[in-house]
Amino acid sequence: MITADAGRQSFGRGSASGRMLLRGAEILDGTGAAGYSADMRIRDGGIVEIGTRLARSEGEASIDLEGHQLLPTFIDVHSHDDAALFRPHAVDPKLSQGVTTTVVGNCGHGVAPSVGGAGLQEYSVPVLGPLPPQSFSRFTDYLDALDVMPLDIDALALVPHAPLRAHVIGPEARAADSREIQQMAGALDEALRAGAAGLSLGLMYVPGSAADDAELTALAQILARHGKLLVAHIRNEGGGLQASVDELLALGRRTGCPVHISHLKVTGRANFGTMPVIIERLDLARAQGTDVTADVYPYTAGSTTASTLLPSWVTERGTDSLLEVLSTSDLRRRALEEMRHPWSGPLENQYCSAGPGSILLAGFGRPEHAQLEGLVLADIAAAQSQEPAECLADLLLAEGGVLTIVIHQSCPEGLREALSWPFTFIGSDGLPREEGYVHPRLFGAFPKTLSEFARAEKLMAPEEAVRRMSTAPVARFGAGSSGLVVGAPADLQIIDPTAYRDSADYRSPRQETAGLDAVVMRGGRVWPAPEMGRSAGAGRLIRAAQSGRTL
Repeated sequence: MITADAGRQSFGRGSASGRMLLRGAEILDGTGAAGYSADMRIRDGGIVEIGTRLARSEGEASIDLEGHQLLPTFIDVHSHDDAALFRPHAVDPKLSQGVTTTVVGNCGHGVAPSVGGAGLQEYSVPVLGPLPPQSFSRFTDYLDALDVMPLDIDALALVPHAPLRAHVIGPEARAADSREIQQMAGALDEALRAGAAGLSLGLMYVPGSAADDAELTALAQILARHGKLLVAHIRNEGGGLQASVDELLALGRRTGCPVHISHLKVTGRANFGTMPVIIERLDLARAQGTDVTADVYPYTAGSTTASTLLPSWVTERGTDSLLEVLSTSDLRRRALEEMRHPWSGPLENQYCSAGPGSILLAGFGRPEHAQLEGLVLADIAAAQSQEPAECLADLLLAEGGVLTIVIHQSCPEGLREALSWPFTFIGSDGLPREEGYVHPRLFGAFPKTLSEFARAEKLMAPEEAVRRMSTAPVARFGAGSSGLVVGAPADLQIIDPTAYRDSADYRSPRQETAGLDAVVMRGGRVWPAPEMGRSAGAGRLIRAAQSGRTL
């Protein structure tokens, strides 16, 4: 345990005015350099001195951290906290694993602009959770709202493609014409000027899946002009993974836009073993001048909205068309029949490749379904004497289309190969939900990376894992901790390396990190909540000036 001869209230209620001396910890500063033992002096929310045997100043709290490590706080480069930022304690799972910066707007999902089709907004609820009460006619209105809110965590925003597109043409899954593309490009330009970090595509999801080359090229050209990122949930992570990666690389090569692959992985047992080929293509692209990076979550199960198991035409108008199809006998029959067989197009049939025995259901809203949280679809169907696809359709219809899945489908070796690539960051991809069953990545992605894959499996040095979760994303996304160096904000976490590990698993996903003693933002303790309660307002919106280039 941490001891302090001047009282632990020094880490107060998110205050940035504390004066303290942290003694004797091993410091992993986030640069990737080897850890070293030293004292650290914090004043007015910043790091003012690092050295050995520093003398205590008058009025300064001295905290003995012998046997502990000091790490910079982490940056979640792939989150879905767009709406959670508006809900009390909804980002606590981030703080509980040392994350103090969240990058929102991923997979093309988001809350702004929030006009252009209510069906699309409802379609995103399984990913984002309950939406904010207010609407945002422009993405800049969303940024302005975050700017004046007392946030519990720092936030950086990508422009989500789906609501941007729906704002211009509605939620219909069709190609945009030249006038509509020009309108989208103009709205994107405005958002980037206001501090958005880039654009996020959800090419697996409607309506992003309808975007053609002309639309994507025009948007990428705007990003290239600003030097900001094009982040993509690519079209297919299974049999079409290589073609989907090539599509994004070609877009970056043509336009000069830096590109970033969301949750890099290989899905579907038939495709296991192909990650080395993908890494070779990424390395070749970088050698030829394409600026490409990726993020990874350290689990072999994914999680998304249950409606993605159905053919894309079912959700071409968001939740509106989904419910219409499921309640119309001939359309429902057609949709379920297609779901049971491989698809010939670019999109992946996850239901067919994984099977109902690998799909867990979550996010139920009706009280009579509460006992189904976290259960396997095949088991639910068997208990109800139903065929699994029919069971899923009934549950989706009863829940108004708002249902999520946890799906075991990714290649374990592919995960390790992706984590080992030097240009991957860590993103939780957690779906924020304050009750019910969730994927354990919401609570455990960052400690799992450090404790299991860096320390135990030695896929990378612990110092390198810390760098990729802290300072490296700063250069790429334009936000977050600058590491534990003199002159930087006192954004740090104190861990007991002998006890530090992720506790969340598929059986009990809502478990907080073991061995994490304190999380500090700008000199004030934000986790665990101080005895008098955590003050809202430790976090802030970060407006990105320019995204980083090649790492």
